[in-house]
Amino acid sequence: MKAIYLLPLLFLAAFSSSASAGWKCSGSTASSYANDCATAGVQDTPEALVSAFVNSVIGSNTNVNRKDYKAGVCTMVGTTNANCAYSYTSFGNVVNNSIGAVKEAVVCPGVVEVRGPDAGTSKIGDAYFVVWSVRTVTSDICHNSCSYLASSAKGGSCYLSPGLTDTGFCNFSVDLNSASPSCSAEAGYTAPSVGDPLTPSTDPGDGGDDGSNPGGGDDGGDGDGGNGGDGDSGFDGELSFSNPGSLNADAVIDNGVNAVHYGVFVRGMEVDLNESGFGRAMIEFKENIAAAGSGGECPTAEIQILGTIVSFDAHCILFAQISPILSAAFLAFWSLIALRVFLSA
Repeated sequence: MKAIYLLPLLFLAAFSSSASAGWKCSGSTASSYANDCATAGVQDTPEALVSAFVNSVIGSNTNVNRKDYKAGVCTMVGTTNANCAYSYTSFGNVVNNSIGAVKEAVVCPGVVEVRGPDAGTSKIGDAYFVVWSVRTVTSDICHNSCSYLASSAKGGSCYLSPGLTDTGFCNFSVDLNSASPSCSAEAGYTAPSVGDPLTPSTDPGDGGDDGSNPGGGDDGGDGDGGNGGDGDSGFDGELSFSNPGSLNADAVIDNGVNAVHYGVFVRGMEVDLNESGFGRAMIEFKENIAAAGSGGECPTAEIQILGTIVSFDAHCILFAQISPILSAAFLAFWSLIALRVFLSA
């Protein structure tokens, strides 16, 4: 069953291309030694190219007088060309020769997969979850002279570290920095790998499958860790919540039979209040206030000064203007006092 878990890496190895700027035979060398250059292919360094070239020549050599082929030193010509020496003996004499090598332009894959760091695990039911998130990827990655953006990190498959249950890791992918795809020093890259499945295997008995989970499940997270799927860890301290929107209470009250029940409830509460001791006291208080306001008379004064009678009645005019406000204010005040006495009884 473990072979199943190797399929993602085998697929990646088969279909992903290296971004390294490889070395191949120059145009003139390829014209003179087409077969040997084709066999040598593209190599990481000029020295590796001339070694592969010499091995090809040795394999195809039919001249018994040419022996002892040896790859020599490569001399750089600028930054993208090199001359690489090789030698052999013919009739006992050393013959020196060379090939031209040229560096190919960098071709960066649009996406690369990376192994994340080791992290702790938690267990829910029969499954383990890696407590790690792609949000911790904060530094851009440089691999094979190609720059990849940390902000583009997306979750991939997660595994337990081989032989452990308290430690695991997740592979993740990053996108090429299309605005500035080139970089120099290798940084932040670890080749993706496969560990033990997050769901432990069960023994169904002789002749049965081991019941192991190929790690293809999804934990329903935000796309990072999880149960071997393209998710995050099972729980990273954040819970998702979908806002249901505001509640329209008026629509509920006005809806069909609810409106009838609501009206009955309001009228019933009003009757109960009026018939209670507190309600009757409030009604009597309001009636007394109204009676006092209608039966009273504002006092005035008249004084004779130098034969002229002066009346002091301006306060009555003012009081007549503010009496409704005062009545309402004192009604509210005494109502609160009465309510407090009633509730504390």
